[in-house]
Amino acid sequence: MQIITSRDNPNVKRIAKLTKRDNARSEGVIYLEGTRLCEEALASGQTALEVIVSEDRTGWAATFAPGIEPMVVSRDVFKKISQTVNPQGVALIVKEPVAASGIPFNNDGKDIYLVLENTQDPGNLGTMIRTADAFGLTAVIISPTTCDPYNDKVIRATMGSVWHIPVIRRTMDECFDFFINAKIDTLAMHLRGSEPGSGDLKLPCAYFIGNEGDGLTDETANRCSKLVKIPMKGKAESLNAAVAAAVIGYELSKLL
Repeated sequence: MQIITSRDNPNVKRIAKLTKRDNARSEGVIYLEGTRLCEEALASGQTALEVIVSEDRTGWAATFAPGIEPMVVSRDVFKKISQTVNPQGVALIVKEPVAASGIPFNNDGKDIYLVLENTQDPGNLGTMIRTADAFGLTAVIISPTTCDPYNDKVIRATMGSVWHIPVIRRTMDECFDFFINAKIDTLAMHLRGSEPGSGDLKLPCAYFIGNEGDGLTDETANRCSKLVKIPMKGKAESLNAAVAAAVIGYELSKLL
């Protein structure tokens, strides 16, 4: 077994470049690091294009990616590659999922979509993807201005859910064209909205959540069928975007 000990090795430099999301995206791949993150990806059916392990983690590679010859590096070299403070010595390169050609549609009257406009916080995006997966939503649709769903921080926050539910980037125009044609109710989560009463939440439905600081744009909010707000008994003005997504997602999931 050959162990790479030089930080100047061409393969080490190549992998180090792929740890930067812009470089990985340009090659259509994703760099994953950490035992749990890598195991979740493999368990969800992602195929490892490359396996990188430190010299003390070769047993992991043999167990979880037995069909691929791993790139084995010294612990010192793995630290050069690593994006974490305390690297676990396990990393994968996987192919970025192919973008869906259209918006998924079950056409059974039970479709639920979470639509995110200009979400900027990777932790929020990851949590909302995880929420959508947990409640059995059809898809998460993100605007062109929303952060990268395959950002390392997003993937970590999804806890594996990014591999289980379609995450599609579409313009708001494309979303409304689809929802109108498919006769899908559209709800804008908005401070000017009304608290939902009996029968106000119905399927199929798409609910829109805006930027963490500014909310939905007026244009998007005005195009939705209803403006809805979550009842709050305390003095807080609003809820975190991911919390709001979870509350409404749960209520809609009870209709499935």
